[in-house]
Amino acid sequence: MSNSKELSADLPEWYREGYDNIWLPYTQMKTAPDALPVVGTDGVYLELADGRRLLDGIASWWTACHGYNHPGMKEKMKAQIDRMSHVMLGGLVHEGALDLSRRLAGLLPGDLNHVFFSESGSVSVEIALKMAVQFWLNQGIEGRARFVGFKAGYHGDTSAAMSVGDSDDGMHKAFGGYLQ
Repeated sequence: MSNSKELSADLPEWYREGYDNIWLPYTQMKTAPDALPVVGTDGVYLELADGRRLLDGIASWWTACHGYNHPGMKEKMKAQIDRMSHVMLGGLVHEGALDLSRRLAGLLPGDLNHVFFSESGSVSVEIALKMAVQFWLNQGIEGRARFVGFKAGYHGDTSAAMSVGDSDDGMHKAFGGYLQ
């Protein structure tokens, strides 16, 4: 099965050789226009293979809200990767996680003094839903698992996050009652 139509010879070799093997999010690969080949980033801009610069108005789905290649962030990330690239927090902990937890908790009001780290917004919604259910179970109350959401709200793209989103139209409609 092939994703793309006849690809232009002007596209980079890595694009022409690899495009048939990727399935892009929110995409029906047979009918979608071919994706734009990004070769670099700078601040709020994406740099394309043909030299064009595009303003990234959605910050790579809100994950690059401080822009790309921010000097201070790059310095911290390089230092971190030299120590350890990643350690899961399932039964393990490290100085960076504890330091950031303490600093974030210091910004919170009242007795809100715990933080939970997640790899994405969708997963954070899933975890929040599970925490809400677990809260009631810890009180000895079962069956408290109904949630409200905003009309036309977007809560993420994992199954539970889509199930609490507004499912009247769009691609999330098929998942509206998925967990009911």
